[in-house]
Amino acid sequence: MFTPALIAGTAAALFAAALSPARSVPGDTPPPGSVLIEVAVVNGYCSSMFDSVAMAPGNIGFTLSAGGFGSRVGVGSKPDEARRNCQVFLRVKAPKDYTYAIAGTDYEGSASLAKGARGYVRVANYFQGRPSVNSRTHSFVGPFQEGWSEADIFPSESLDYSPCGEERSLVLNLATGVEAGTSDPSTTSSSVTYGPYLPPDSAQTVYHLAWKRCPAT
Repeated sequence: MFTPALIAGTAAALFAAALSPARSVPGDTPPPGSVLIEVAVVNGYCSSMFDSVAMAPGNIGFTLSAGGFGSRVGVGSKPDEARRNCQVFLRVKAPKDYTYAIAGTDYEGSASLAKGARGYVRVANYFQGRPSVNSRTHSFVGPFQEGWSEADIFPSESLDYSPCGEERSLVLNLATGVEAGTSDPSTTSSSVTYGPYLPPDSAQTVYHLAWKRCPAT
């Protein structure tokens, strides 16, 4: 079972612990050898922030690294800052006789919400040209002022595997949002941030992979 990443952990510790081979992931044994993964396109508010993606040893998952981003309302904010959405397209060169799916996601951030304000963080993934089937939203209610970490697990029956024999981009969506609610935006400020609560300054989103063999053709 996946366990939540520690907020105070370093990026290296998060990568090593969250992608431990001891974690139970549905499907078959991952393919041997190297699986190439790279960022193809980034859209949205974070277009200049996502800088690297790395496959874990054993092809059990990967991490997406980026500078943090977030949403805010209230004093000093602009109307378009209440919602932030990022879309990342990845190229994954999986062996032709294997298919893969996102089995879980670990990520962290912080929130500072005045009493009466509400915020959320949302993650979703899908293959280009197909509907998003794995989506999770986590909500926060003010007063709230601390770091948070989430470890989502997708049920094996809901996993969306890449089409066998096709190369489609894996699309990752990350979003944050804040509503003033009953708080007074003229005197208070509220925010939700995706990214590191403590240094280093690079946010690490960990994606766990499930693999299956494609049917023989």
